[in-house]
Amino acid sequence: MRASAPGQSALLMADVAEFLTTQGVRYAIIGAMAAAVHGVVRASLDADAVVALQVREAQTLRQSLAEKGFEADLRAGDADDPIPALLEVRDGHGNRVDLLVGLRGMDPELLNRTRQVRLAEAVLEIVGR
Repeated sequence: MRASAPGQSALLMADVAEFLTTQGVRYAIIGAMAAAVHGVVRASLDADAVVALQVREAQTLRQSLAEKGFEADLRAGDADDPIPALLEVRDGHGNRVDLLVGLRGMDPELLNRTRQVRLAEAVLEIVGR
């Protein structure tokens, strides 16, 4: 893993993104990390991405992440929650990546509007404008 201290959630995202790619999981980084790529700086202690998975597939992904040494917890939202499920990935330094398993009202073309950005030798899929 790339992160070596707290405050390096972007590096944890690089590791998670590479893992998602090897598993064939489409994703788009959103939130503060994506905003920074587009020139808007926002403070955040974690990194967020939307993943193209169903909740049952996220359960399998959680297990695969745990087998690779990541700490991972899957939480399902209730009927009123705009996020059907959240897969939280952590490392031993307290860095965190939140993988949103869907997002109510999300543009269905969002995953087709990403741009690739390099970070720590990883290629990340960042949501486009």
